[in-house]
Amino acid sequence: MVLQSIRDRLNGIIAIFILGLLIIPFAFVGVSSYFTSGANNAVAVVNDQEITLNEFNQAFQNYRRRMQAQMGAAFDPDAFSQPIVRRQLLDQMINEELLVQVAEEAGLAVSNEDLAAQIRATPAFEVDGEFNTDVYMQRLQAQGITPEQFERDMRLAMVLDQFPTAIASSAIATSWEISDYARLQDQTRAFNAIVVPAEPDTEAEIAEEDIQAWYDAHPMDYMSEEQVVVNYLELNAADLGGAVDVNEDQLRARFEEQQARFITPEARLASHILLEVDPDAPQVDVEAARALAEELVERARGGEEFSELAGEYSQDLGSATEGGDLGWIEPGYMVQAFEEGLYELTMDHPISEPVQSRFGWHVIQLRDIRPAEGMTFTEARDILLEEFEAEDAERRFIEQADRLIDIIYEDPTTLAAAADELGLEVQEAGPFGRGGTAEGIAANAEVVKAAFSDLVLGQRSVSDPVDLGENHMVLVLLNEHRPEAVRPLDEVRDAVIAAVQRERAMEQARQQAESLLVQIEEGAVIADLATEAELEVVSEEAATRTIPGLDAALRRELFLMDEPGEEGAVRELVELADGYAVVELTGVNPGAIATEDEARRQAYSRRIASASATDETWGFLQMLREQSEIQVFEDRLQLN
Repeated sequence: MVLQSIRDRLNGIIAIFILGLLIIPFAFVGVSSYFTSGANNAVAVVNDQEITLNEFNQAFQNYRRRMQAQMGAAFDPDAFSQPIVRRQLLDQMINEELLVQVAEEAGLAVSNEDLAAQIRATPAFEVDGEFNTDVYMQRLQAQGITPEQFERDMRLAMVLDQFPTAIASSAIATSWEISDYARLQDQTRAFNAIVVPAEPDTEAEIAEEDIQAWYDAHPMDYMSEEQVVVNYLELNAADLGGAVDVNEDQLRARFEEQQARFITPEARLASHILLEVDPDAPQVDVEAARALAEELVERARGGEEFSELAGEYSQDLGSATEGGDLGWIEPGYMVQAFEEGLYELTMDHPISEPVQSRFGWHVIQLRDIRPAEGMTFTEARDILLEEFEAEDAERRFIEQADRLIDIIYEDPTTLAAAADELGLEVQEAGPFGRGGTAEGIAANAEVVKAAFSDLVLGQRSVSDPVDLGENHMVLVLLNEHRPEAVRPLDEVRDAVIAAVQRERAMEQARQQAESLLVQIEEGAVIADLATEAELEVVSEEAATRTIPGLDAALRRELFLMDEPGEEGAVRELVELADGYAVVELTGVNPGAIATEDEARRQAYSRRIASASATDETWGFLQMLREQSEIQVFEDRLQLN
């Protein structure tokens, strides 16, 4: 792709790409930088091993880029610049450094074969599902990383992964744990419930002071969307113009070079009989096969059906059952000896003499000839000219794009210099939010991502090139940032009124539900109360934790209720999304795994072991921290 050609020339200046896509245990970033020293610039010291400010900043940038790639338009640069986020990342780096030190003490290692297999299995280095060396080298170069450095980092990451893997493999689930888990997970509950819906009165008048009070109390419910207005330069090969100076000799030369594109060569419909002979077979075996081939030639020429002879004698498993049929054959498809023998035949003399190849002896039958056909130079001229013009446009696009990027690099805070030199127009788009728009450049998700990226929104710099198609790209620069803000009351009045009406309906539903709860506790029957109030009753004798059709809030609270005791059923008021429910829990039946249900037992065992492994891994890291000397320089950790 042309844009990739441009990016390859950037030498890592604007490109931000690959390592954020690699999945490495413990989100491992910046490992190789641990081998450098920064005694006077450490943000943390772990058992005399320093984590420098440069190492931390590089890891933090990698982390932000990775999160931006994962979250897309939902990425919030401000949220990922908070001190708590920086401290969490430093804690992760401290954990990694502790594991590095333990790994070195334990003498753990990864073989070259395992390392190569891991790299080859990395999707970011694949083309059509296969590892591609060129892609591997290009993407490392784009990040400014040498293969040796990347492989060292990968090897270390694989070593570190052995700790949690070993812990996970050693985690087990006891029979008691499995039974207790099943008791809770597969538990069923019997209950009855009256559902009191909240039905807003849309005709009721809402006082102005109530509207204002609600609006003042819930400002976060009426925030405007964060938006940006951007300036951008668009470079499109289709708009570059300029006549293409091409003469007939150039076009004719191209036609001759690419003649195979325009002319279909003569094809021959053929069958054959193969008598296999190993190339190293004794001469007597070779001669015996040749003699049989000559006999078959005579029989075929004498009128015997070739397909029947092939079915009886041919040792080519692929064609023997089809009467020796090989289909249409064009030059270059078969071994040379076979091809020469086939193309010597004519429709008047369609059976060949025995032809020897490395596979053995062939008897060839020519069944039909399809003449060469195709386009003359005159017929192909328009195609050649169009391609020549497209290549010229691509060449000029790359030249312009290279120059554009060079100018932007000189001053990434403005588009004006590039626009003046290249004769481009600085255009404006927006305002638009993180969801983009239905038209214009903001309809492109990558443009929106660039506009809200840290580079553009945070650093106020020109974005990386955004590919809009073949030989078509844009670069954007922030013009205006419109943060979230509380929308004026007049804009959201209808929504505020609806919220007040719903709140009042919920309060009425709550009061009615509380009254019903009191009556039930005094001995009233749920069914009778529901009939009298014209309300819905929900009943289940064996509700599970995953029972479909049951309100999620009701199901959640149902399994949090205390079990009925000697005093009988347990009753509770439950708030639903649109109303309340009075719940009467009448019974709890513990779950159990049937003796023959080994699949469920194994599934529960894996769940418990996985949870145990997570806890044990965390406990192992906590133990390392407690046994180590760790010093953090909080003042150096803050943003400058």
